[in-house]
Amino acid sequence: MIKFLPSRRVQKDTGLNFDLLSNICSEIFNRGFKKNLTFYCKVHKSRLKETSTVERLDEKCLYQINLDIEGSRKYLIGTILHELRHIFQQALFKYEVVARFSSYRAYYNSTEETDARKQEKLTSEILKIYDNYQKAQEKFKRFNLKELG
Repeated sequence: MIKFLPSRRVQKDTGLNFDLLSNICSEIFNRGFKKNLTFYCKVHKSRLKETSTVERLDEKCLYQINLDIEGSRKYLIGTILHELRHIFQQALFKYEVVARFSSYRAYYNSTEETDARKQEKLTSEILKIYDNYQKAQEKFKRFNLKELG
């Protein structure tokens, strides 16, 4: 299970349904990796302008994503996927992420950043699943499908 745990500020300012996003990511990545993943990701507003980061909070499965919340839903979900990939790099692949780079170019071309940008390419599909799930829930309510008739 991948569980996003947003702060009240992030929940309010983004308007995202983090429970739904957690379920979608769990389903996709559990199947993709063919294992049951367990990650708990606190999501807080980044204190650095136009910057998102991730940090490991314990030795097991607790992480904190510091999210740049200024952007569209597509940007937010893409950024979460990017930071989630950094979690996979550390936890699944045992890849130690380098925190300091000599230049922006070195950072941009680094192995971990190139890899994380690949996972961002799932953004459109995940956003479609997210939106269609919400539409289905609205129709379920509108047609009163929890009762007969």
